[in-house]
Amino acid sequence: MPEKRWLCVNLASFQIWAKFMEASPTIVDITVENFQSIVGEQSKTTPVLLEFYADGAEQCASTSALLQKLVAEYSGKFILGRVEVQQNPQIVQQLGIRALPTVKIIFQGQMAGDIEGPAEEQQLRGALDQVTMSPMERIREQIDFLVQQGERQKAIQMLREVIADEPNNFGLHVELCDMLILEGETNDAREILAAIPQDSVGIEKPLSRLEFLDLAGELGRLDELEGRIADEPENLRARFDLAIRLVVEDRTEEGLGLLLEIMKVDREWEDELARKTMIKIFNMLGKGNEIAGAYRRKMFSLLH
Repeated sequence: MPEKRWLCVNLASFQIWAKFMEASPTIVDITVENFQSIVGEQSKTTPVLLEFYADGAEQCASTSALLQKLVAEYSGKFILGRVEVQQNPQIVQQLGIRALPTVKIIFQGQMAGDIEGPAEEQQLRGALDQVTMSPMERIREQIDFLVQQGERQKAIQMLREVIADEPNNFGLHVELCDMLILEGETNDAREILAAIPQDSVGIEKPLSRLEFLDLAGELGRLDELEGRIADEPENLRARFDLAIRLVVEDRTEEGLGLLLEIMKVDREWEDELARKTMIKIFNMLGKGNEIAGAYRRKMFSLLH
């Protein structure tokens, strides 16, 4: 009975895998017959990741599952070629496979990656990103890295150089403006924003930053605003003004916290000014920002 159950489970698994293979042209069983057409020809334009495995080998299972997940996630950016080693000894010998599982990445006819043994997800992603990222994606990754390292001026210089080559990529102009504002170069940012289409993707982010800067310019210094709250803890205008100043000082989460406090005290204050300002901050932070997501949920809970 246990043996029969095992056969049923494995038959079901095979049927699911077969359907997935049929539906996904990015997963191919590699044999001697199709090796040249897949690895030799298709790898000239699309990266081919070769997975060397043995049927029934437990050490291959985790890598196989991970690769199937990545195939779906990368949506056709690479071809997964599965090589069953017992059925393809010629390919195993030709590529010098010494351990299972082994992953080899071929791109433009050249070996671009080689991982022996069970692979970690981060390791596979890193190898795939090297061959699937577009030139623009690589540049954006470099810019993000510079910003994270506090090298915003270097990131600004890189953006200017890229824009010189791609002047009609208005998303880059928007990104440059946002960085210029954070560096205090608001006049340059205003000139660029005035010159590009006002429906450019993401333009609301630098526009919102400028709006907060203009508001904050009339409010006084941070320590003065904090002093007002200490003297008048129930003054909602003082809380609002301090929130604006905190946002401009890049202490956005603290500013959002103050605006949420205003909503808790009086949701309708100044025609729902606290709620409307929070929404502007969410737009400024952009989609996917963790702080914006957290405070969206808090605001929603308060409203409902």
